[in-house]
Amino acid sequence: MATIAAGRAWTLLGAKDLGRGNDHRTALLPPPETDLLDGALAWRQHRGGHTDAPNMEAFLRWADGKMGRHPPQ
Repeated sequence: MATIAAGRAWTLLGAKDLGRGNDHRTALLPPPETDLLDGALAWRQHRGGHTDAPNMEAFLRWADGKMGRHPPQ
Protein backbone atom coordinates (compact mmCIF):
# COMPACT_ATOMS: atom_id res chain seq x y z
CA MET A 1 0.00 0.00 0.00
CA ALA A 2 2.80 2.40 0.90
CA THR A 3 4.71 1.78 -2.32
CA ILE A 4 1.63 2.57 -4.41
CA ALA A 5 0.91 5.71 -2.38
CA ALA A 6 4.55 6.84 -2.59
CA GLY A 7 4.35 6.82 -6.38
CA ARG A 8 2.97 10.36 -6.47
CA ALA A 9 5.98 11.75 -4.61
CA TRP A 10 8.44 9.82 -6.77
CA THR A 11 6.90 10.94 -10.05
CA LEU A 12 6.78 14.52 -8.77
CA LEU A 13 10.55 14.23 -8.28
CA GLY A 14 10.98 12.85 -11.79
CA ALA A 15 11.53 9.20 -10.82
CA LYS A 16 9.69 6.15 -12.11
CA ASP A 17 6.95 4.71 -9.91
CA LEU A 18 5.45 1.23 -10.22
CA GLY A 19 3.14 2.34 -13.01
CA ARG A 20 0.12 0.88 -11.21
CA GLY A 21 -1.75 4.05 -10.25
CA ASN A 22 -1.83 5.88 -6.94
CA ASP A 23 -4.70 4.22 -5.09
CA HIS A 24 -3.75 1.01 -3.30
CA ARG A 25 -7.42 -0.02 -3.18
CA THR A 26 -7.72 -0.17 -6.97
CA ALA A 27 -4.12 -0.78 -8.08
CA LEU A 28 -3.73 -3.92 -10.16
CA LEU A 29 -0.67 -5.73 -8.87
CA PRO A 30 0.80 -8.91 -10.31
CA PRO A 31 0.43 -12.28 -8.61
CA PRO A 32 2.68 -13.21 -5.66
CA GLU A 33 6.32 -14.04 -6.46
CA THR A 34 6.34 -11.48 -9.31
CA ASP A 35 9.02 -8.77 -9.14
CA LEU A 36 8.46 -5.11 -10.03
CA LEU A 37 12.06 -3.98 -9.73
CA ASP A 38 12.75 -1.69 -12.69
CA GLY A 39 11.87 1.68 -11.13
CA ALA A 40 12.94 3.90 -8.27
CA LEU A 41 10.37 2.04 -6.18
CA ALA A 42 10.29 -1.73 -5.95
CA TRP A 43 7.55 -4.20 -5.07
CA ARG A 44 7.32 -7.94 -4.58
CA GLN A 45 4.68 -9.88 -2.70
CA HIS A 46 5.53 -13.34 -1.46
CA ARG A 47 3.52 -16.20 -0.10
CA GLY A 48 3.87 -17.47 3.44
CA GLY A 49 2.84 -14.76 5.86
CA HIS A 50 4.43 -11.69 7.38
CA THR A 51 8.17 -12.16 6.93
CA ASP A 52 10.72 -10.48 4.70
CA ALA A 53 13.03 -13.46 4.13
CA PRO A 54 11.39 -14.66 0.87
CA ASN A 55 11.85 -11.19 -0.67
CA MET A 56 15.47 -10.62 0.31
CA GLU A 57 17.05 -12.00 -2.86
CA ALA A 58 14.87 -9.76 -5.04
CA PHE A 59 15.42 -6.74 -2.79
CA LEU A 60 19.21 -7.18 -2.78
CA ARG A 61 19.22 -7.53 -6.58
CA TRP A 62 17.21 -4.28 -6.83
CA ALA A 63 19.44 -2.47 -4.29
CA ASP A 64 22.63 -3.66 -6.01
CA GLY A 65 21.36 -2.18 -9.27
CA LYS A 66 20.64 1.15 -7.57
CA MET A 67 24.21 1.22 -6.24
CA GLY A 68 25.69 0.28 -9.61
CA ARG A 69 26.77 -3.14 -8.39
CA HIS A 70 26.24 -6.23 -10.48
CA PRO A 71 26.44 -9.68 -8.90
CA PRO A 72 28.85 -12.19 -10.47
CA GLN A 73 27.35 -14.23 -13.30
